[in-house]
Amino acid sequence: MPAGRPGAAPFRPTTAAALAAAVVAALLVLVVPGTASAGDTTPADYQRDIFSETNHQRVLHDRHELRHQACVQRFAVRQARRMAAQERMFHQDLGPVLRHCHLSRAGENVAYGFDLGVDVVTLGWMTSPPHRANILDPAFRLLGTGARQGDDGVWYAVQVFGRHR
Repeated sequence: MPAGRPGAAPFRPTTAAALAAAVVAALLVLVVPGTASAGDTTPADYQRDIFSETNHQRVLHDRHELRHQACVQRFAVRQARRMAAQERMFHQDLGPVLRHCHLSRAGENVAYGFDLGVDVVTLGWMTSPPHRANILDPAFRLLGTGARQGDDGVWYAVQVFGRHR
């Protein structure tokens, strides 16, 4: 029988409501820009967030902002890659960093397991006295940041600090 006449299949609001909700949800995905989730984060985004949040913390504590420097950046990225490849956290020998980057002083923070670059700084390093000390050390002037994901999806993060001779 045609719909709307007696004996027709009853209208099911739950089915119609579910269909309407699915259509609205699909439209929202298409037209409403969202923020990136942790799963959408790229290594460059993660590194940039570490750099920005580190300088934010330094400003909050009356320290000079750190400058990006290509040499310490290469060592930070290399270390993040090594940790992610081995799926474990460890420090690198800072002797080569001192020599190759012509530094008088160097430091490093490493971490793993934080989904966002901001979180590794605020929830990780800033809550740990030795890591916080590196971030706020007034002698440091340079910063390189590295971040990579292991095959298991875990993020490995590195900060390499420096000061020229």
